[in-house]
Amino acid sequence: MRLKHYFKKYLNQRYLYTVSINNRLKGVSRKKKSKNSIPAKARVWKMKKKVKTMNRMLIDLLFMSQKRRDLLLLLKDGGRTMEEIVNLLNVTPTGMLPQIKKLKEEFLVHQDDKEYSLTPLAEILVEKMQPLLDTLEVIEGHKNFWQERDLSDLSPAFLRRLNELKPYSLVKPDPDKIFETSAIFLKNIEKSKNILSLSSIFHPAFPEYFLRIEDDNVGITLIVTKRIYKRLENDFEEELKLYLTRKNRQLFVYAEEMKIAMLTKTECFMMADFLTWKGTYDQESIIASEPASLKWAEELILHYKGQAQEIKE
Repeated sequence: MRLKHYFKKYLNQRYLYTVSINNRLKGVSRKKKSKNSIPAKARVWKMKKKVKTMNRMLIDLLFMSQKRRDLLLLLKDGGRTMEEIVNLLNVTPTGMLPQIKKLKEEFLVHQDDKEYSLTPLAEILVEKMQPLLDTLEVIEGHKNFWQERDLSDLSPAFLRRLNELKPYSLVKPDPDKIFETSAIFLKNIEKSKNILSLSSIFHPAFPEYFLRIEDDNVGITLIVTKRIYKRLENDFEEELKLYLTRKNRQLFVYAEEMKIAMLTKTECFMMADFLTWKGTYDQESIIASEPASLKWAEELILHYKGQAQEIKE
């Protein structure tokens, strides 16, 4: 409601400002025309066109200039003087003043004496702008990777939170060790004490590590598809039985197929492998360790766990 209120106020201010400028340029009378003199449909069409134009102008204003974008994000934390802006953004006053002027004209920046700050409307817009910029940074960092991934299994709630994966690294398979578990994966797993893993592929880590680890102080929860469970049951029967008898071990079977090849989260890191649009697994993974990334991965794994059936010994 706050955003709607401020945006409506912004449009009214912009409209009055534009009319005022046009009247001055054309030298016409400022006397308002009666609304009744314009057909209702024409007024609605005119207002829709005005809103669409204003939206486009606002988007361009926010995203088409790096300087304006950086300034808005800087002012998110409070007002700044020109000297502070110049020093913190590493810009010149002559380069920044025209951008500030544009933001002031659009009622996004307010000047009080020597200090510049965000208007209430700008505060809301910048709050919404930051996650979008972070999401773009996540995707642009490895655009080819994301373009090739099939993310159709992810609910809108998790897709909207892709910005939480920042910062991350892309891990590609070693051509000489294509059939071996990733060294960086094992390095992180070996120092972890609480492991959550979701998988729709038969990963070497299952028989090599997850099923055979003897330390009962390590908690392991595995969520696999029916197909993977059958493979474990048939080819690793003894290891699976031993796994289920140990303390702090859980196994869940997810009835449906999924597009996530493998997603692992511990207290140290998260690592995600998504199938490609062709349904193939190319062993390219993203790895991250920030709290937001770990939370994203854990909540996604628990989402699938909640729909899976637990296997007891």
